Amino acid sequence: MDPVSNVIDKVEDALGHSPHPAVIALPLGAWAVSNIADLMNLATGDDTYEDTARVSMGIGLVGAAVAAVTGLRDYQAIPKERPSHDIATKHAIGNAIVSSLFTASYLLRCSAHQRGEATSPLARLLGLAGGGLGLYTAWLGGVLVFEHGEAVKPVMERQHLLEEQQRNQPAPFRRPISVGVGH
Repeated sequence: MDPVSNVIDKVEDALGHSPHPAVIALPLGAWAVSNIADLMNLATGDDTYEDTARVSMGIGLVGAAVAAVTGLRDYQAIPKERPSHDIATKHAIGNAIVSSLFTASYLLRCSAHQRGEATSPLARLLGLAGGGLGLYTAWLGGVLVFEHGEAVKPVMERQHLLEEQQRNQPAPFRRPISVGVGH
């Protein structure tokens, strides 16, 4: 994964922060379009919405693969003893489930499309469940950034400095550290 890390490092240097928050806009947006297209198809009976839902879902899956790589890289930088690590773990596992739901829905949709059939209720339900859970995992991502300052370079540098200072303190003087955005 070294060549990938090198590319991510260069993007991070250019942005001044992790590329993960920018990358996640693609799957979130595409999956929102897919869910809305499904609802529009159900409301109007217009089959062109089925194509929109399927194609946008596929685009979201491609974006999710990139988001997963950048997210895992950020996750590895969070020390396990930091309170935000548990939140990041929930965020990662939740997003893996979201991607699995959308993948299953996408495969069912493609199969039905190849047979000339309409999208099944199960495929729609899986996609809508993925969209709903995705809202929760996106919120967790916001908590990581805005409340804990994860993947925000100046905040993280300050956090690492404070953690290093704490390690150098005698045990009775150590206390938990949390440096978020705006603290």
